[in-house]
Amino acid sequence: METRLKVAERIAQEASLLALDYFRRLSESEIGEKRPQDLFREANREVENLIRQRLEHHFPQDAIIGEKHGGEPCASYWSVDPIDGTSHFLRGSSLWGISVGYVIDGEPVMGVIVHPALNLMLSGGKETGLYLNGEPFQRPVDAEALKTVAIGDSPSWDFTHQLCIEKAYRDDGWNVVRYRCTTVGLSFSVLGYVDGYQECFSSMWDVSAGYALCKAAGLDAHLAGSEEKSRTHVSVGTAEMNRLSARFIPYPRFTPA
Repeated sequence: METRLKVAERIAQEASLLALDYFRRLSESEIGEKRPQDLFREANREVENLIRQRLEHHFPQDAIIGEKHGGEPCASYWSVDPIDGTSHFLRGSSLWGISVGYVIDGEPVMGVIVHPALNLMLSGGKETGLYLNGEPFQRPVDAEALKTVAIGDSPSWDFTHQLCIEKAYRDDGWNVVRYRCTTVGLSFSVLGYVDGYQECFSSMWDVSAGYALCKAAGLDAHLAGSEEKSRTHVSVGTAEMNRLSARFIPYPRFTPA
């Protein structure tokens, strides 16, 4: 697993340079004949292609599932989200990321998330430990008086259900934030910027790396639903947050493919 982690770190860093080049082109006054959305689609495709090619070179026996090119879940596989945070990327915000996770029997066990515009890389897993920009990292102790939870968003997730969850947190004295980027919500949970993150009807490529990193950081981490696209529900956070969040995900136990 140490070898897989080091290789995944190098690949994610190389992919981040490619994504950052596209990101900077979007912010230039003249982007040529391509519209911003076209340039983003090209960036998304090329970043995933790069990650896939590098993983296939180092681990030719491994399966890969990605947002753009799909794939089928199996006993073990790499899970890739080339650029998470579409609207942020297109608007010039720094809140987007690249996610590379490794999954065994439906359980994400290792992950790398890079936020290129923030110059930030989180990597690790339960077996390897947790790293921030290549250095060992320990999640800071939570400020108990500043209870803050991040809630995700998904087109498949009923908005009324989201609002009910948000109201319940606020009624219990929690601050609620929305980053509209799964990798950011999960990374900020690892870094201690928020107590945790919750999202329903996501996909494994969105959550796998962040889930593994949150477990490595010592947070409670739970999956529900399945490995099918837009059918994965995730809740990670402190014990106090998860006691409350468990009431809001009345879905079946997570079922690996």
